[in-house]
Amino acid sequence: MDLDDFLENVTNSLGESNWIPLYQNLNKEDKSEDGSLFSCLIEQDETNNAMTTCGWDLMIGSGGPSLILSGNKVWYESQPSPYFPIVIKREFHGVRKSYKEISQELVLFHNLYHDKKSQQYVVDDDNGLEISVIKYNDDEILIRRSFLYSFMAAKQMNFLLFFELTRHKSSHEQCPDERVLGNEVSYTRYWGPSYVKGFNVFTRLLGKKLFYCSQLTEESADPFPKEKEYQKFIISGDEHDFEMFSCEHEQLANYFGGNVGNPHYLTPVFFKREVLQKYYNTPSEYAVSDSSIRKKGFWSIRIDNNHPNYVCVFLGDLGRDIPSSEQIHWKSYNIAPDGKNMSKTYFERSMLGQPSEPLSPDLRFKHYFPRFLEQWNEKFGWDIFLPLGESDLHCFESLHSLTSNEQGEFDSQILYLVKITIDSLNVKEMNRIMGTKESASIKLFTSFIGTYSVDGDETRFLSGLQGIRSSGVAHRRGSRYEDTIKRLDIKDENLIEAFDSILERMINLLSILEEKIING
Repeated sequence: MDLDDFLENVTNSLGESNWIPLYQNLNKEDKSEDGSLFSCLIEQDETNNAMTTCGWDLMIGSGGPSLILSGNKVWYESQPSPYFPIVIKREFHGVRKSYKEISQELVLFHNLYHDKKSQQYVVDDDNGLEISVIKYNDDEILIRRSFLYSFMAAKQMNFLLFFELTRHKSSHEQCPDERVLGNEVSYTRYWGPSYVKGFNVFTRLLGKKLFYCSQLTEESADPFPKEKEYQKFIISGDEHDFEMFSCEHEQLANYFGGNVGNPHYLTPVFFKREVLQKYYNTPSEYAVSDSSIRKKGFWSIRIDNNHPNYVCVFLGDLGRDIPSSEQIHWKSYNIAPDGKNMSKTYFERSMLGQPSEPLSPDLRFKHYFPRFLEQWNEKFGWDIFLPLGESDLHCFESLHSLTSNEQGEFDSQILYLVKITIDSLNVKEMNRIMGTKESASIKLFTSFIGTYSVDGDETRFLSGLQGIRSSGVAHRRGSRYEDTIKRLDIKDENLIEAFDSILERMINLLSILEEKIING
């Protein structure tokens, strides 16, 4: 029978996929078919009554708040019927362009962000991954199934998906009228003379499909899965013979007698230092500091990043503090303990509860540098190193000891360090104080600190550092670059140690300036 294909799609497929239409235009360009889909929520005690008819209970554009008039009485109702529209067509009598608006209650319930440029409503999961919840264009509005169902559960309302399709035919074939009232699908099918030029008759299918809401629980009203997956990590042995255990923190032993026989919450797990590269590379999303990583706005975890060869994290922290997707990232860098120990700094902080200074050169520099700047400004009223602009803040945030012996990482860290220090020297203020017009910042800096009896040899390595940047990082390498790295005793096979040495020398220079100029 005509429209059996559409009816089969309605019965078996419509509303059953991950994306459910809230509205859809079904018109064809050749005018052989016209129709649409629409939807609403319905109160549970009105559901059975709604399924005893085939017509749409809520028309496109209706369902908004209104004043109710009854005799001499008047009152306001935000929802004047048992039918709750998720999409409302806004019309302005032709004066302004009409548009379709999503229920603000649904938007606020899921805390959706309206990205008008991409024509979608989005939300972030527990790891900051953007999820498209509603996507739309002029002809359709789709919602992700899990978010619709959680909203239905929260409101304890069922969902009606209305459908109407008219198919025009050139023949004079007529079909018998049909009316079916079901628990989940109700429809009527009938024919009539076509109102479209070039066609003789039409067949129309009109009806609705019902979707029931779940009982209200915390889980049913949450579109995100509550069941967290936990990865297993190596807790003992070496790379060929090791034992793994889940990081599910509630299954680990503790100091209160819980889960006796299982590994302890504070079991150290070790990782290659390359595990940190992901976080250093995206300072707009992550902040790596002394003993912690933070996904801005989402999660944070304690780590031991004070050891030069590896990173250590407690097994229980891996399960408690980072989402499942992040655990997978860490697992790919997991290495066996095989005699490894956490750093002295982390042991004293986490196990003994004592304050402890950082050991890693990058952490020491990033801890000391801001304090030095503050002390200098407090004493002299100006900055010896100018503050970084907003577009350059990532240079300080991403500065770190190398995670691998790779030339590219070495080059980027040299660039960052030079921009933070040499490129930021306050040439204007030093020239004013010295009464000079020197443009070479390192030469001027050497002369300036010389007036405080600071030996110029202390700044000599700055010229080498600048030389690496200008002759090797910013330009093609040549003999000048080879001479520079030779002078600084840098070997390709020891880039990690070389950059740590440069950081140590920078810290040493700042310490001398603090001792002889700030405190002198």
